[in-house]
Amino acid sequence: MKNKNILKTLFLVFLTFTLIGQSEAQGGSSNKANELLAKASNKIKSMPAVEINFSLVMENESQNIKESYNGKAYMKKNLYRLEVMDVINYFDGKFIYSYMPDMQEVTIKNPTENQSEMLNPIQLFDVYKVGFTSKFIKHTTKVDYIELTPTDDTKNFTKIGIWLDAVNNSIIKVTSFGKEGDNVTITINSVKQPKTIPLDSFFKFDSSCHSNVEVVDER
Repeated sequence: MKNKNILKTLFLVFLTFTLIGQSEAQGGSSNKANELLAKASNKIKSMPAVEINFSLVMENESQNIKESYNGKAYMKKNLYRLEVMDVINYFDGKFIYSYMPDMQEVTIKNPTENQSEMLNPIQLFDVYKVGFTSKFIKHTTKVDYIELTPTDDTKNFTKIGIWLDAVNNSIIKVTSFGKEGDNVTITINSVKQPKTIPLDSFFKFDSSCHSNVEVVDER
């Protein structure tokens, strides 16, 4: 599994909160799916900033692969900070900083240079603009399940499964089902507003605090 594809998949979770109105209609099941997603979306949009704790499982049964990680993400307007798999990714509204503490290296990129490799959630809105069909699949007393299927069959996944808490309409889990069996599941452990709203500087790598870090500037 390629790390850049995995990290993109992480944002399928966060962008699910803003999916509404971008999927194609499939009658009542689509309306029901979008209604539930809208409720989840409104919770997130009501916060000036969001802190998300999650667990990540990458699995391919045929290759006997199963890897688990814990991660944390912060979002504020169009800014984000993603901490997972020993990498801290920042987006300050202009540039993406990928900091690898173990290697003492940070890479700085302009997200307009190669959008297909960027983690910028604003750029990744295009993932959904190409088209999805949404379908409400199942309801129980505790969980609602929705599936999103891409209308573009060149995508490297067949569908996205979304599990929501049937009581409070929050997203519990998201799975991207890969065409080659590379499934990525993100379980949301908590979504909350930070006690202190982060300053914009929190979403930018500060080289003055890391004088020994090698800077690879690809802007």
